[in-house]
Amino acid sequence: MSAPSRMHALDETALVRGASSGFTVLIIGELMSPVVAGIHPVIGLLWLSLVGAAGFVVAGSRVGMARRTWLQGGLAALAALTLTIPLRMLVGLDTAAQWYAVAVSGVFGLVVGAIAGRSAGAVRDRADS
Repeated sequence: MSAPSRMHALDETALVRGASSGFTVLIIGELMSPVVAGIHPVIGLLWLSLVGAAGFVVAGSRVGMARRTWLQGGLAALAALTLTIPLRMLVGLDTAAQWYAVAVSGVFGLVVGAIAGRSAGAVRDRADS
């Protein structure tokens, strides 16, 4: 049986693994934020944006055998962000501005994850041929 016939629209196992990996990057990066800001204030200002992008790329790159790699990547990145919401609520996610920031991060995650997923799928397909 050839690989394309075994492909499904989404690979649920890879989706969960991508979300978990992205979540780990997001949490560790956000916990390191005060340390980075203390070491270098300019990098500290950009740190959370860089960590967000890195977490979404890591999550979106886990495409497994998914046929729709852009959708797989976008959903994995969004799931990684969604996993951080309970922790954000513990530290005070209670204002409209904070929810707006989460919504903007969600859109950013969808876009970055979709691009990462499509790129990972292209690399996977090139290696298979």
